[in-house]
Amino acid sequence: MTDQPITVIATIRVRPDHEKAAIAAIHDCVTASRLEKTNISYQCHRDVSDREVFVFVERWASPEALTEHETTPHFRAMAEVFRTALAEPLHVRITHEI
Repeated sequence: MTDQPITVIATIRVRPDHEKAAIAAIHDCVTASRLEKTNISYQCHRDVSDREVFVFVERWASPEALTEHETTPHFRAMAEVFRTALAEPLHVRITHEI
């Protein structure tokens, strides 16, 4: 495993008619992700000026930790909801502190 933590910044736009399902899936994923051993922090924020936009800010112990996270049931359940709930493709940036 790589020793350097990473930060993931992911932005989504949710279709208004899928808002309830998306928020429920996000809440479930955030709650479970925070319990993962390699998770440092996991938050989802809603844009105050564009209520359809949500921004995830996640810190993981390593790139491998993120890869492992993406196989978890809670992540996969959220991804399944997003298949129909997103109004546009997910935008993800994976960064590390300089």
